[in-house]
Amino acid sequence: MDTIWHPDLLQNGIAKYRALLDAIHNALNTGQISHGDRLLPVREMAWRLQVTPGTVARAYQLGIDEELLEAHVGRGTFIRTPKPETARKTTVFGETHVSPDIIDLRNAAVPDFGQDEILDDLSKQIEIGGEHSMVRYAGHNEMPTRTAMLDWMQLERTRAKPEDLILTYGSQNATIAAFMAILRGTNPVIATDTLVLPGTRRAAELARAKIIGIEGDEDGILPKAFEDICRRDRPQILHLSANITNPTAIQMSLTRKAKIAEIARQYDLQIVEDDGQAKFFATPPPSFLELCPERVWHVSSLSRYLAAGLRIGFLLCPPGKGMIGQNVIQSLCHSFSPLIAQLATHFIQSGQADIILEQIRTYRAERVRLAVNQLGCWDIRWNEAADYLWLNLPNPWRASTFSAAAEKTGILVAPADIFLPDDGVAPNAIRLTLGGKYGARIFQEALVRLDHLLDNPPHEMLA
Repeated sequence: MDTIWHPDLLQNGIAKYRALLDAIHNALNTGQISHGDRLLPVREMAWRLQVTPGTVARAYQLGIDEELLEAHVGRGTFIRTPKPETARKTTVFGETHVSPDIIDLRNAAVPDFGQDEILDDLSKQIEIGGEHSMVRYAGHNEMPTRTAMLDWMQLERTRAKPEDLILTYGSQNATIAAFMAILRGTNPVIATDTLVLPGTRRAAELARAKIIGIEGDEDGILPKAFEDICRRDRPQILHLSANITNPTAIQMSLTRKAKIAEIARQYDLQIVEDDGQAKFFATPPPSFLELCPERVWHVSSLSRYLAAGLRIGFLLCPPGKGMIGQNVIQSLCHSFSPLIAQLATHFIQSGQADIILEQIRTYRAERVRLAVNQLGCWDIRWNEAADYLWLNLPNPWRASTFSAAAEKTGILVAPADIFLPDDGVAPNAIRLTLGGKYGARIFQEALVRLDHLLDNPPHEMLA
């Protein structure tokens, strides 16, 4: 039967498409609508709710993916009569809600909590013209965005100033700018953890620098190994993660950080500190920026935290060196987009960034719980603030053969050797991300398959 029911979407902090789907759930539970009822057509529902047709279409499609709704060509969208064994999911994370052919746990992905719709609404507040003219290069009007970024990242405690913060197109752009701002000479050296992200390697290649890995333990890089490299190879930069090492999920203690900072001072190294996880801690641990701010180039981004397509990050230069960083960015891309700058400012100042952050924090804790429950009998390392886990493989598995076997079962994982500098030796391990593109059911299925694979190596490996 048809229904003229339409919901009230006055829910704070919830994306409108999600609020509409929640309202359909609630109306079904309270008897306002019944199984078999036909919902209003997309455009009519959008007109009644004063939202875009795309918002309604997205809610209807998500309802179909969750098996709450069903669509019939030429007839409309209906409340689906569920099969007796089908349980309704009340929360769905991710962009993909159907079983994919390949489940990608190799690459990190920001989960979808309605960022597109939020940013679409906020984009209506962007000003064009006047001080935000598209005719001129930007630069003079970035200060509100710089201040908003400092405040949101809670960097005011480090006495950082907006003039030392340079807006960049994500953290990779910021890392390249830091390397170019610091490195001198014909054969510069960058010291890092023994395992580094491929993006760091590419940034070093662009800066024509060699990466040398520093031996470490369960507390991070070893001070003696670091000092030996400082004496022998004379690196100009120490590049590391601020809080959790990616990919190994090692969290360096404050005592170890203090020793490393002391050595950096002794040999006058600059530290490029990549901060991609601090905001996911309830209380962020002290970073190198707080221990030796005079030599730290601090890299972070909203893209990595909240919305990959929102290409905005920053490079916080040491006090008084903001102009050096600005000159490098000007050489790379001349200036930062005022449209993205305004959108990011509205995202922060509206409070929506904090809402999304809290949702992702909860999502990470839940995904880590699922992973530990399924794979906890194996040698894994995790942290609820990180979007990945590190799995040391049991014998006779090797990272290359395991990743190939996992791909045959439809799962992509990252073997340790993709994180190696040129002269490194890979541990027998893999990195797993938390499956931000997929719903919890698909992620759980992937974990079950990996658990089975770990426990059942091919017979030829046992010979």
